[in-house]
Amino acid sequence: MSPRHGSNGVRGTLIAAVLFLPLALSSPAVAQNPEAESGAQSLLLDPSVRSSAMGHSSNAVFWGSGSNWSNPALLAYRRGVEYEWGRTQLVPQIADDVFFTSKRLTLGYWGVGFLVAGKPISSVGGLRLDYGVSIATDVDGNELGRFRSYEDTQAFATGANLLEFAEHALKVGGMEIPALSRYGDVAVGWSEKRTHVFLAPADVTLDHVAAEGYVTTHDSGVLVRLTPYDGIDHPGTLPGLDRVLAGRLEGSYGGSTQNYNNATIAYVDPNQSDPVARIQIKGWAAHASFDLPQRYRENIRAHRLGWLTDMISPLISVGRTGSKQLPLIPDATTGGLRSGTRIRNSGWEVTLANIYSFRGGKIDDPVGTIQGETSGWGIGLHLKDVAGFNYDRATIPQSIYLGPVHRKALSFYFNPLRAWDLVRGGKRSV
Repeated sequence: MSPRHGSNGVRGTLIAAVLFLPLALSSPAVAQNPEAESGAQSLLLDPSVRSSAMGHSSNAVFWGSGSNWSNPALLAYRRGVEYEWGRTQLVPQIADDVFFTSKRLTLGYWGVGFLVAGKPISSVGGLRLDYGVSIATDVDGNELGRFRSYEDTQAFATGANLLEFAEHALKVGGMEIPALSRYGDVAVGWSEKRTHVFLAPADVTLDHVAAEGYVTTHDSGVLVRLTPYDGIDHPGTLPGLDRVLAGRLEGSYGGSTQNYNNATIAYVDPNQSDPVARIQIKGWAAHASFDLPQRYRENIRAHRLGWLTDMISPLISVGRTGSKQLPLIPDATTGGLRSGTRIRNSGWEVTLANIYSFRGGKIDDPVGTIQGETSGWGIGLHLKDVAGFNYDRATIPQSIYLGPVHRKALSFYFNPLRAWDLVRGGKRSV
């Protein structure tokens, strides 16, 4: 970007953001870290506050609410309609008006889920990395104008649980098959993100051309889940244990690739484009839930306010996660992809009475400066699987040169089909 009239340039938040945001996200060793070289830095930010609290290691986390940005296959586990809003102040030690805001809508049924964040309906959702107000000045320091620099991303994604969808489709066609998806499934997903990076308007640049660019990236993902034991929803596998304590044991393995199309972005000259980092992620998750035995739950439900027990079921759930991320970037010299150093993340989550959640994790980037512990908590109320809300907080390391970042998010969900079932007194499961 060239300031006009031989000006000194642009000062203010834009300078702080351009100089320090790559540092906060990646590493000062730019030549060794593809993420630090990447254009469209907002694509490296995970909108999920829940995932942030778990060390960004939720690539295979299929339980709970909150959409995972890194693996679109997880959309297959969404039920009903959910809206999520999140907001994070970045680099607060340098600038007080750099914010990352997300608004996302998800819809799910029959093992198929969709995410809408500005696509295909521009007025529904979206993500913005706002660099705040910057000032253009001349050689004498006189102000020429003020403007906001930002990155806007519009996204659409879908995920499908192949086995669950097949079961529902065959049932509608009059064919009954065993509910095999209770033991495991395979989900796949795909997403498209269109990002607009606006650095400066034409009236503050020397060549009177706006410093902005557009890029479209595609992501893909897959997830394999196994549930060898479920004594909560399907008791009877281990009768002796089910009479004492109802439990569920699950595990999963996921993999995804962000920007598999190796997109690039050009801000002024289309012949001088910047690469967007390609991120390969592999993750695993283990989850265990425990509740009262079925006979006790049924006795409680028989009372007038017995339905309230569904709001606190399961009584305890514990999750453990891990992931590995490998950033890559096109290498003009070899024509292939140059890889960075593998980043290892881990996390955990404990939820009590289906209301209070406590989370923690660790981010370990051996090349970058983002290393340390993550933490967070959440509170939510859930009326069966019909409606509910969640409020989540997270604290994550930004860089050894900067302080931690505090994130927050609020989400609401409603399952109209499940609500209609309850009104009719139906028993089919959504």
